[in-house]
Amino acid sequence: MGSNVMTGKISSYNAVDGLGIVRLDDGREIRLTLTACGYMRPEVGKRVRVLSLTEGFEGRPKATLLQPEEEKA
Repeated sequence: MGSNVMTGKISSYNAVDGLGIVRLDDGREIRLTLTACGYMRPEVGKRVRVLSLTEGFEGRPKATLLQPEEEKA
């Protein structure tokens, strides 16, 4: 998806499964896993930058690296 950094908000997260969804500012939804969060604690409502993606389950995009939006990339 190019070098453009996408931003959005964590719209759901299940701590037991370590899975969630980021709703991008353009309305698309990207899956996230706990491993994509690095040292960030995923929380519903937290604004994030999606720094990299891969093809996930059933070909849907999955975040491989997230960063809190307030930090510099």
